[in-house]
Amino acid sequence: MPQRESASPSPPPEAPTANTAGPRAARLQKVFAGALSSSIQSNSYANFSACFPTPAKYCPTALEGVWKQLNQRLEDECKRDFDKILEERAVVAGLNQWDALIEDARRRRDRSTGEPPGRPMHSLGADELYTARLTPFLQQAHTELEGKLGESQRENERMVSTIQQQQHDIESLMSKIEAVVKDLEGSVEAMTAGDENTAQALKTDLWAIEQEVAATKAQ
Repeated sequence: MPQRESASPSPPPEAPTANTAGPRAARLQKVFAGALSSSIQSNSYANFSACFPTPAKYCPTALEGVWKQLNQRLEDECKRDFDKILEERAVVAGLNQWDALIEDARRRRDRSTGEPPGRPMHSLGADELYTARLTPFLQQAHTELEGKLGESQRENERMVSTIQQQQHDIESLMSKIEAVVKDLEGSVEAMTAGDENTAQALKTDLWAIEQEVAATKAQ
């Protein structure tokens, strides 16, 4: 009797991971190479010869050859040990698998949110990383500047409104002063006209008195 197939078949085996260094493995190798180069360069001939003053004085050429051989051997052994550790612990394969898992998780997230997939961090250039790092701070500074600019504009509007109100008050006061001046001018004119009539009346009275005095003398 043929066996019945399972309704839930087992998942397929994972695809083998290539030993070619992926982004993180390549970065690890680059960091190691930089650290090793820095260590080798720190062992300069000046530092090395200072430990052996007598050979450095009498046979500097031979001592320099020993120094070069020592540095070369140190570099070769460090590289060999590093490669051995990578091989024994399957570091490259593990990092490549990690890259694949992260990339798969990123694709799943993008599909669930409907957003376009973003670029991996290791593929960004220095300028892009620099911009991405500064963008939040620049946006915050832009928001703060916009707020301060809006407050300055509102303050300017309040000052303009105050100046316009003061100008209106000054114009109203000037109108009142002009009216008072006109009233004073009218009063002065009236007083001047009254003085002329009074003077004329006085002249008439004086002339009448003089006539009476003259008539009295004639008698």
